[in-house]
Amino acid sequence: MRRKKILLIIIAVALLLAGLVLLLLRGRRNYLELASVAGQPDGAFVVQVERPILSGRAPWEIPRAILGSGDREHRFGNMSPGAKVAGVGPTHLELSADGGWDLVIESNGQGRVVEGTHLVFILRLFDRSLKLNCRPAEPAPGHFNTSARGNMLDGDFILYLPQCKNAESGKNTAGLPTFTVRGSFKGLQPATVNDSESKK
Repeated sequence: MRRKKILLIIIAVALLLAGLVLLLLRGRRNYLELASVAGQPDGAFVVQVERPILSGRAPWEIPRAILGSGDREHRFGNMSPGAKVAGVGPTHLELSADGGWDLVIESNGQGRVVEGTHLVFILRLFDRSLKLNCRPAEPAPGHFNTSARGNMLDGDFILYLPQCKNAESGKNTAGLPTFTVRGSFKGLQPATVNDSESKK
């Protein structure tokens, strides 16, 4: 009888763990889909900021985070208000949008992210918002890949940003996780400024 109880407990724990793993994998797949421009027209781009599931979330937000839909407010793309492509090239990308978004990526031409890369964004924590300026470590993990298609560039990137400062005060922040930033772009014109800027 006791062996049966132990066996049932082991099976229940195994099923629970398997379910949790499946949910986490599903959440990761959702994040990857959010950060993809596959099927979008030329000129499309998307940037998605991810944070650990238990990082600064209210308890009722955790199920949404597990399912991969908890950080939808932490993304922007070409359809976002004020979206701009300030510059793009084989080793450089600058994107911005209303709401405090400003992304700069610099690479060494071989896919490696280098100094100068940073992301400014607003992190919503419980009852307050914090404007952050985050940078990668040195050496920086992640990648920035581009490919030419005619006179346009396609590409994708993943950044890991552990070094964040308060963008307004310049002070270092403590207790924040490493933010993962995924994104991709399609059919961007190299070495050009956004049309609205060039007409000025």
